[in-house]
This record gives sequence, C-alpha cells and structure tokens, in this order.
Amino acid sequence: MSRRYGWGIIGCGVIAPSHIKGVRENGARAEVVGLYDLVLDRAKERQAEFDIPFATDDIDTFLARDDIDIVSICTPSGAHSDGVVAAAQAGKHILCEKPLGITHEQLDTAIAAAQEAGVKMGGVFQRRTEPISRQLRHMLQEGRFGKIVLADLLGKDYRAPEYYQSAGWRGTIRFDRGCLMNQGVHSLDLLLWLMGEPVVEVAGFWDTLRHDIEAEDTLAASLRFASGALGTVVYATSLSRRGVPSHIGIHGTEGNILLGSRGEEPLVEIGGEPVPLASERDESANGATQLVGHAAHVADLIQAIDEDREPAITGESGRSAVDVALAIYEASDTRTVVRLPLRSTHS
Repeated sequence: MSRRYGWGIIGCGVIAPSHIKGVRENGARAEVVGLYDLVLDRAKERQAEFDIPFATDDIDTFLARDDIDIVSICTPSGAHSDGVVAAAQAGKHILCEKPLGITHEQLDTAIAAAQEAGVKMGGVFQRRTEPISRQLRHMLQEGRFGKIVLADLLGKDYRAPEYYQSAGWRGTIRFDRGCLMNQGVHSLDLLLWLMGEPVVEVAGFWDTLRHDIEAEDTLAASLRFASGALGTVVYATSLSRRGVPSHIGIHGTEGNILLGSRGEEPLVEIGGEPVPLASERDESANGATQLVGHAAHVADLIQAIDEDREPAITGESGRSAVDVALAIYEASDTRTVVRLPLRSTHS
C-alpha cells in the first residue's frame, strides 16, 4: 500500500489555499496536518477555514513534528529561500511557490540546501501543467514550426493601489520586486519552457510609472536566444484597467503559436492550417482525468519521492525565468546589454 504523506504549509497568506486544495486533490496520498505563520492569528484563521489539526507561529516546533514529511513554502517571494533552507535542514521535502528566490544568492542557497540535505524540492509554475502547454512543447521539440525566429510576451495587466497597500512587502525590492517578478514570471517561465533553449543576451528598461512602490510597474525588454531567435518581453501593472489583451507568441518559418489570456482560444497554425489542441483537461491512457495546477505539482513531488527521482520542476529549471528577469533589471540599471548565464559571486 502506498504511503500517505503529512503535509505542512509555511506561510498562510493568499497563495496558501491553492497549496492546501492541491494537496486535498491528492487526498489518497497526502494530508495537510499543520500550518505555520509568523502571525499566529493568520495561521489560526486558515486552520479554521480548512479544518487543519495544528497551527503555530513557532517554526522550530513546526519543523520538529514527525507527522510533517513535506512542506509548501508560501511566504513572500524574498523569504522563499529562508523557508527552503530551514525545511531542508529539518529533513522535509519541499514544494516552493514561485519564484524560488528573487536574487542569484537566494536561488543558489535554496538549491544547495536541498541538495546537501538530500531532500526533494519541486517548484511551482502551474501553466506548465496545462494540457495545451504540454502539447505545444512537444510539437516545438519535434520542430513542427520550423526554425523559430521570434518569441514574445505581452502582459498588459493592472493592479489597484490597494493591492500594493494590502501587505507591506508588496512592490519592495527586498521581498517582492515588481510586475515581472511577481505577476509576469508565470508567463515568462512558460515562454522559456516552450522555447526549450536558453536566453543568452538581454537589454531593456524598467520603471515605476504609476504606483507608489520601489520596484517596477512597467517593463520592456529584448532577448536573444541561443539559437539566434529574438524575443521581446513587455509587462505592466500600471494600466487603467484589467482585461487589456495579453499574449505569448512563438513564431517559426513553418508556423505560429499565439496564446492569449486565460479563457481565450489559442491560435496555432502550421503551413497556414489550424492545428487542433488538447482540451482544458485531457484524459490519460487509462481514462483518468489528469491533474493541473498546484494539484499536479503536489502529485509530481509525491511521485518523485516514491521513485527517488527529480521533480518535474527542479531548482535549476525553476530558476530560469528568475535569471532572465534579473538580467533585465541589470540591463536597465546599467544601460548595457547583459549576457547570461549570470550567477552569484558567492556560489
């Protein structure tokens, strides 16, 4: 009989329910048994909301529990690596909400901690789990779109001032960064994952044009991939309203991909003919509905532990979008073209 794992949540803010629900979609294999938050009242609120046995504001007590085998890191972005290190040193396997860190040092530290402790660490980028995303990646790997010449991300988004005022860490350089690292990193990761090749050069600009925050609310950048393909990244939370069209585009000599905002039909064509794609949730060979989103990441981490393999999103895989974002910030700050890979001088 397969083992049922005890799961703990570190950080009980807005993303914690997604992890709790993801674990519960895998209820035959895992159960959320405990919560930790710096603010005990917040942990208690989530405990009552989801009927979870244990909640505390003492991280040592939390990590010492024998009934917690795996933890989700759901703290502010700039504190993710601290949670990873503490959990790894306690011998817990880890599912870390995006991004794994927001500096090269944080990324290096988190990856090294998991490796040194011999625990599994999976990352969260839900858009990789969607059937359409998986199908498009396979088609790109097969070369069905010809030579890829252009890739672009256009993220025209909006956040009200109240969003940034809702928590002291939002929009700060230390704990969050801005629109690309927080909101846009999902789409940037998907673009890079679909392309399947590294970015080698970036140039760009970021600025704070609307909101009263330290970090960017508007960004525009140019990319060069290892193959020579060019790319653009535009992201903003400074617009007047939600619902302005956004997309991810990948364009080759034989076909095109255009993924719109959630709910929009993608445009995929090869040789001028449309290509049918998988439904929102497809079925596996045995007829079972495949999991998506956080539930898929939970299931994958459990299988990785069972099979003693790497999770689908390793630390190195999950850092790719962050490394590109950091290179864009550096390019803007220094007014130069920045070459990748960049790594911490302390690694």
